[in-house]
Amino acid sequence: MIERTIVILIDALGFELCRARGFAPAGLDRRARVRTVLGFSQAAIATILTGLAPAEHGLWMMYAFRPEGGPLRWLRLLPRSVSARRRWLRRLMEWNLRRVHGVRGYFSLYDVPREILPYLDLPARGDIFAPGGAAPARTVLDALADAGTPMRVWDYRVDEERSFDELETAVSEGRERFFLLYAAGLDSDLHRYGTADGRVAARLEAYGRRIERISDAARRSGGARIFVLGDHGMCDVRSRVDLMPGVGRLGLSIPGDYIPFYDSTMARFRAFSASARARLGELLAAAPGGRLLGEDELRSLGAGGAGGRYGDLVYLADPGVVIAPSHMGAGAVAAMHGYHPDAEDMYSVMLSNAPLPGEEIELASVAGAILPGFVPGGGVAP
Repeated sequence: MIERTIVILIDALGFELCRARGFAPAGLDRRARVRTVLGFSQAAIATILTGLAPAEHGLWMMYAFRPEGGPLRWLRLLPRSVSARRRWLRRLMEWNLRRVHGVRGYFSLYDVPREILPYLDLPARGDIFAPGGAAPARTVLDALADAGTPMRVWDYRVDEERSFDELETAVSEGRERFFLLYAAGLDSDLHRYGTADGRVAARLEAYGRRIERISDAARRSGGARIFVLGDHGMCDVRSRVDLMPGVGRLGLSIPGDYIPFYDSTMARFRAFSASARARLGELLAAAPGGRLLGEDELRSLGAGGAGGRYGDLVYLADPGVVIAPSHMGAGAVAAMHGYHPDAEDMYSVMLSNAPLPGEEIELASVAGAILPGFVPGGGVAP
């Protein structure tokens, strides 16, 4: 039977942030700097739980390209005058994705234009915080469920204060062997205020107190292995780049020539002719504030997808630069993630009272640390 294990996954808990703020809950004396993956929280959390790179678990980005028409292809039937920002239409799209297409995990329509939505797909149909959530890839939760291990999970749907309260109580009662709590409050604060703001420091201090209480509860009820970790770090925003006007001036058509997706730090393009790909590539290679990632580099980072599922061209912003406006919206943010994994501020952290794989580890090695003997499996075809 697995040794009792508590995993507290704090979104955006970065190594540099912890070092700067002195975040070191008592009793968690082992620390590792963790190299995250290229992408955002969906990719990182899936890698933590599967032990696979994004290209292997298949959940690199929230949105993938599907030129033949994705689950929202019916939007093409509506008059062009109907905006995707209409509240009734957004409710209808969300209902359709959840009830008709079975999307059980987290997603957001953000500010994706209506002309783009029909040609996108959501690869993450399952709930990553439940067994089967990354199928066909296996997660540590699948392994625990197969072994009949009693466990409890608190995810983004549960109020953070309630999650910590219930975790402390559950640890004290001692009925389960594995606990996983996901907290998103720090990520929200960092996006809003930046890394140096006092409200971020206060959030970390509150987390520290909560974790120490949970550690005390574990000691009083027989002990437990405790892991506190982040999925990525966070970088303060210093400038922005607007790619849309330059792409627009190329005179290419959507969806005839290409389909774009402008994320906050990555712009991805599916091109349908050699000419469109060459013109987009030339523009992106010369764009300030970032660079065009080559296919070899994407493969070495364990990102991308076969057949252009996530794009034929990927522009990545430099650390501290955001793409704005983007399909995430035109609003300003104080800090952002999604930069190159080797950027200093992108490294996450792992704290524990148990042995760790090393002082410098890859995010994919976390699964084997929290569940010894776990063997990654499943995933998508290369």
